[in-house]
Amino acid sequence: MRHEWLEYIQNLGWDNPITVAMTSAAVSTVITLAWIAALNARRRKRQRRDTALELALSLEGHARACRTMMHKAAWALTASANLTGHEPLKGVTIPSFAFPDNLDWQVLNRKAVSELREYPATLHAAREHVEAFREFGEPADFCWQVEFECAKAAMSALVLAHATRRRFGAATWKPGARDASLERELCDFIANAEARRKVSLQEPKQFAFEGRLGADQGVARTIEIAGGAAP
Repeated sequence: MRHEWLEYIQNLGWDNPITVAMTSAAVSTVITLAWIAALNARRRKRQRRDTALELALSLEGHARACRTMMHKAAWALTASANLTGHEPLKGVTIPSFAFPDNLDWQVLNRKAVSELREYPATLHAAREHVEAFREFGEPADFCWQVEFECAKAAMSALVLAHATRRRFGAATWKPGARDASLERELCDFIANAEARRKVSLQEPKQFAFEGRLGADQGVARTIEIAGGAAP
């Protein structure tokens, strides 16, 4: 069909008014379609940027909420030492999180959506882990666990927010004076907590080793005494 139209136009001649009109219409159509495609691409890019900004803002807000909960857990531990029961620990847990409902996830690529949706699931697992300490653990262990998990959640939220901003061209995060040292504080706390956990895991082994060594020395001493007392 296209070949027949081309032969027809060639038979008419390129200087024929009909040919000129058809060529102009075709060029105009191509230009219009290209312009529409460019507008749609620009609009879609803006939508991705706006969506990424909303996602990053929600994640950064949750990081601040986690930092506040860390302070609340430290206060609750001090208060629980002066009060009986677990009343000061009420409400101390990892803050819940959910992305805004009005987000247009379709403008993001599949990999980004998967990484973003994994964060609430990971946070939910951490909340369940922390709640296991509430009823059966000591207040000091519970509060420390809340602080540690909140610090990890806040750091993960900031890393994900920065990556989302960078990936979709959103504005770079510019924390205010209150949050200027937030990332450094979280990194320091996590590093100290990991070191503390490593030491706590090694202490029982060291205690068991020293106990076994002491027992072996006691047995050897008993055998030596018994041997010396034998006729």
